[in-house]
Amino acid sequence: MIDVLIVDDDKLVRKGLMSVMPWEAFGMRVVGEAANGEKALEFLKENRVELMMTDLAMPVMSGIELIRIVRKRYPEVAIAVLTLHQDFEYIQEALRLGAIDYIAKVQLEKEQFEEVLGRIHARMLNEQRNQMDEPQSMGNGISLADEVYVLLEVGDKPVVPSQKQDILSLDWRMESDGQIQIWSPNYIQEHLPGAGASEGLLPPLPSETYGSNWRLVQLRDANGMLWTDLYQLLRNYKQKNFFYECDDYEPHPIKKSVYELQEEMEKIGESEDELAKEMLHAFTWVYDDQSFYAMQGRLRELMLPIPKLMQLLYGFTLDWNRLFRAVTLNSMSLPDTLASWKDVIKWMEAFRKLALALTGNLQLSREVSGSIMSAVKIVHEELAFPLFAIDVAKRVNLSRSYFNQCFKEVVGHSFNEYLRKVRIDKAREYLAQTAKPIVWIAEHTGYADEKYFSRTFRDQTGMLPSEYRQQHKIR
Repeated sequence: MIDVLIVDDDKLVRKGLMSVMPWEAFGMRVVGEAANGEKALEFLKENRVELMMTDLAMPVMSGIELIRIVRKRYPEVAIAVLTLHQDFEYIQEALRLGAIDYIAKVQLEKEQFEEVLGRIHARMLNEQRNQMDEPQSMGNGISLADEVYVLLEVGDKPVVPSQKQDILSLDWRMESDGQIQIWSPNYIQEHLPGAGASEGLLPPLPSETYGSNWRLVQLRDANGMLWTDLYQLLRNYKQKNFFYECDDYEPHPIKKSVYELQEEMEKIGESEDELAKEMLHAFTWVYDDQSFYAMQGRLRELMLPIPKLMQLLYGFTLDWNRLFRAVTLNSMSLPDTLASWKDVIKWMEAFRKLALALTGNLQLSREVSGSIMSAVKIVHEELAFPLFAIDVAKRVNLSRSYFNQCFKEVVGHSFNEYLRKVRIDKAREYLAQTAKPIVWIAEHTGYADEKYFSRTFRDQTGMLPSEYRQQHKIR
């Protein structure tokens, strides 16, 4: 069984996770809970834990500090993060520190719990595979020929035993998780004299690789390298550049050199992805072709590691749903896995098509739909400031009368009604999830006068802010 520790300062969250998650279905059991980081460390001293689920925003010790300490003292413990959607920057930091996954608390009631645990369980298994011994001893010390061939799995699905046996029978050497195979002429000739591919011809490919998600790489300048060193080089390539370079239906090999792979490995580090993030979250690319191709080119140019790219896209999807779910009445989603850059482009194109259909279902032009989407984004991002329809209409390049007409048709409320709704919804969130004074909440939701805020809040909810907090505050 996988022993689990849950760390969260909210007792209801801890008890809820312990009772509703299908732990046993994934060979897990909750062996402990802690209300803060210090208590979690005390528990870890005395108990065996293989998976820790921790909140990020906690008193006494933050989740980030807890993750740092646990990764140092207990590197074998896998960590998943529990968080609110607005903690995205902290999520990125947690992932950089070694967390394997994160769960948005606001989605826990709606997500399939099996999917959450299934994803975490799969990633734990993947981590274990990566820590397994290097390829079996057969030939580990033998250097490679100048030119070798490599089969790489597109995506992260391990090879089943029958496939592994077939590949080995054709003298392909396989990594432990079955996602990388190497074929070297000098190894084959040493063990099977007279065997091997003739010059200019491809080596014998296993039948399972035809028409499947395998890509062949022709690798030069491998002479003198050890198998183990090349496997490590290929792992790094597969986790980054291969994702962007592979084309899962291309019949010809990808041609690379060992020197190229080494240079790519040296470049792996913190990428300047803020501009790409900015372009994604501007949403302009959804309705504007030029912005779409510019953003797509920027992301491709960065060649972010796959986990970082997925987190960037997932953060964008959460942001979109936060802003537009009430308008479209639909949630957009990101697939659990994207096998290649081509899959990313397909997802983006499908996202654009669906988003435009949902926001432009009244036969509005793409430009007008985009203007209304921009106005909705302005409301959410600037709700603490004075906002007037005439000013927002000017900012999105529409006349005031046409803006008011289109906004109500698309959103279902007039601009002022929608602004008030968003402000009151944000005030509800502050009242339930924070201890901020009501005057502070009023100011941060666009109400300069606390009394006017209280009257408006009561008109919308049927109770005063203090009464709402009393009934709904998360303890």
